[in-house]
Amino acid sequence: MSLTDYPEAYKKGYILFCELEINVNQDVLIPRIETEKIIYIVEKQSRVGDKILEIGTGSGCISIALAKRLDNISVTATDISDNALIVAKENARKHAVENRVTFVQSDLLGNINTPYDIVISNLPYIPTEYIQQLDTSVKDFEPHLALDGGKDGFELYRNLFRQIVEKNISPRFIIIELDDTHSEISLEEGRKYFPNHKITVEKDKYGYNRFLTIFK
Repeated sequence: MSLTDYPEAYKKGYILFCELEINVNQDVLIPRIETEKIIYIVEKQSRVGDKILEIGTGSGCISIALAKRLDNISVTATDISDNALIVAKENARKHAVENRVTFVQSDLLGNINTPYDIVISNLPYIPTEYIQQLDTSVKDFEPHLALDGGKDGFELYRNLFRQIVEKNISPRFIIIELDDTHSEISLEEGRKYFPNHKITVEKDKYGYNRFLTIFK
């Protein structure tokens, strides 16, 4: 582990996401610019009064950006990590949305039992065996809990889809962030759990397949 590879965002203690200064430390993954497109997609899909659920909020950047941009919605943001939720709550206070985002400690939908209109998730999607092949600045400093997606990298999403169905969360719109190699597996699993939905893969700003969208 070389300190010369220590991420600049951790050194500064923050990074810009959707023009918001988001505090980060080694308890949370550093938000990526590619992820900003989730905000723009959800903006187009949102309606007045929507209940939005984010699974795996990390620093809180997605939920906070949505709360800043969209009026008349409510946001619930979960994470399995108590330490990540500390950072997320700090960011919510920093951007004056602490009364508009509810944070819940939960392993996927473990502590969620009510329906939501929109479900958003950017869960770990790196296959376990590939973690050690990542750039040193990532594998040696960012939390593996926020990177490791299991054997094929889609394990957590597969579990999330199953829980959405079993718990009757019933969203009209779901969006998740993917590894760019997961297009086929994501479409296959999406169709398995949501056979009557419109399912598409969208590209990020660099042209990589990055988001799975599921419309009821």
